Amino acid sequence: MNDKIGKMGSAWVWLFALGAVLFGMGSGYVTAGMSAKISSGVYFGVFIVSGFAAMALTQAKAWLGIAAFLLAALVSAAGYYWIAAQAVADATSALGAAEAGGTIGAAMGAFVAVVTFLVSATGGVTGAVAGVRARKQLAAASA
Repeated sequence: MNDKIGKMGSAWVWLFALGAVLFGMGSGYVTAGMSAKISSGVYFGVFIVSGFAAMALTQAKAWLGIAAFLLAALVSAAGYYWIAAQAVADATSALGAAEAGGTIGAAMGAFVAVVTFLVSATGGVTGAVAGVRARKQLAAASA
């Protein structure tokens, strides 16, 4: 496995970040019937592992990994904002309060987006920094 560390081009970081968003949203559906702690933990785990793998396996500089995972966190937060806002708006419309649905949906969507951004950014950036450190330590050990 050490022969694969730091061999991929730096542009691959963006693919790892996109994969974190897609797998993170997929994990939300897989863990839907479980507790919120389990869902959040799995989501955080997806981002931290993706961040670590992105930086350990590529030649990217630390700033590129951090930027990629901050952007991924923003994309993920936007996706969850839309999902939460639509779900709340649809629910309030079904209850006969369609006028308030958009406002309440936007507020709930904003809350979900902020939490999603914080979890995604923390996991991705932490994983990226740890991946850079691991890559440097393995390079120094093999030299």
